[in-house]
Amino acid sequence: MRVVFYSYGTRGDAQPQVVLASQLRDRGHQVRVAAPENLRGFVESSGLEYAPLHGNSQAIMESEEGRRWLSSGDVIAFMKALGKILGEINPEVFRTAAAAAEGADAIVGGTLSEDLAYTLAQKRDVPFLLAHTIPYERTGAWPSPLVTTARIPLAFVNRLTYSLFRKLAWDVNRGTLNPYRQSLGLAPLATTVVAGAHEHGAPVLQLWSEQVLPRPADAAPNITSTGYIRMPPALRERMGEATAPGGLVDWLERGPAPVYVGFGSMPVLDPLAMAKEVIAVAEALDLRVVLSAGWTNLGEVEALSGERVYLVRGVDHSWLLPRCVAAVHHGGAGTTAASLEAGVPTVVCSVFADQPFWGERVSRLGVGAHVPFPRLDRRTLTAALRACLQDDVRQRAADLGAKLRAEDGATVTVDAIEASILGRGRVAS
Repeated sequence: MRVVFYSYGTRGDAQPQVVLASQLRDRGHQVRVAAPENLRGFVESSGLEYAPLHGNSQAIMESEEGRRWLSSGDVIAFMKALGKILGEINPEVFRTAAAAAEGADAIVGGTLSEDLAYTLAQKRDVPFLLAHTIPYERTGAWPSPLVTTARIPLAFVNRLTYSLFRKLAWDVNRGTLNPYRQSLGLAPLATTVVAGAHEHGAPVLQLWSEQVLPRPADAAPNITSTGYIRMPPALRERMGEATAPGGLVDWLERGPAPVYVGFGSMPVLDPLAMAKEVIAVAEALDLRVVLSAGWTNLGEVEALSGERVYLVRGVDHSWLLPRCVAAVHHGGAGTTAASLEAGVPTVVCSVFADQPFWGERVSRLGVGAHVPFPRLDRRTLTAALRACLQDDVRQRAADLGAKLRAEDGATVTVDAIEASILGRGRVAS
């Protein structure tokens, strides 16, 4: 059986799919991962079959305009701008996505590809599943993470925020997707599958642990919370990412455990100023720092490396974070999972999208702190780290990490994919 995974996000969005696809391949299935062209090397290094989706998600994120959208934290403005970009490139995206679906016996839709992947599953009349790292499905327990992180005590108001997001998401896609569906002989959609999977008859795999976000009482029956998806050591070794940087190993051995500070794929508009602020905080608290650059071009920052700070371009979180006393990052779903699994206190400096939601979860669980990026400065970071390094926070973080490491989200998810493919039939027409 051939299963095709779709994602149009960053590496953090594609990595869970690569792990799941690899496990399905180990069970004897044929798999293919469709992702933007900038992720070709990442997918192919895993030994999986790669199918290109037209465009470069990294270039969009790193463009001057993209950096402005992300640093503003305005999800509505970003979605509208993204819709404009996708409207221009969608004909080629549709063409490459359709080619990726050739021979598919089942399709799994992921970030920013859900509606298109669902359309192709309908066209091929094959099972379709959604794999999400963000809570999209309507609940009265909390509001949509992409609308607000405010604590709203009224369940019906929380549910209304999902309707608002659904409209916003559908406005991005419907202008080009429904004409494409018509060209395939399919009826137009009235709403997006992203936040209405139950109505579309699509199973939803929520790729997080209920230790971090408990299943709400009103969760739809099509939803399965799987646990976090971690990359197995054998797969990481196959991809050439298992070897720790020698210089970093030596640096770690020369002193006390450091704080990890990294902002992943999020843009930092003034990297040098940011790095100097982080170093000042480290000096005030007598801490060492591993500073991860992500995609950001740090240039002059490299000159700041020394015994107080070590600069890395990228590193295996599962290896490094257990060797740290705390982690400071942007709060992306994958990075948050890694720091929580490591059992270290986490400071989320959220920039955008679901990051504030995960930052609030970390804070409410008592295993860290949340400082929205616009409020991040020397004073707020110092206070957050000082609070996180208290014994009670460190103990709660360690206890949660042990519980998360005992889960096997990848196996649960792959079991659910196989059960859905074999037992639930085709998507609704």
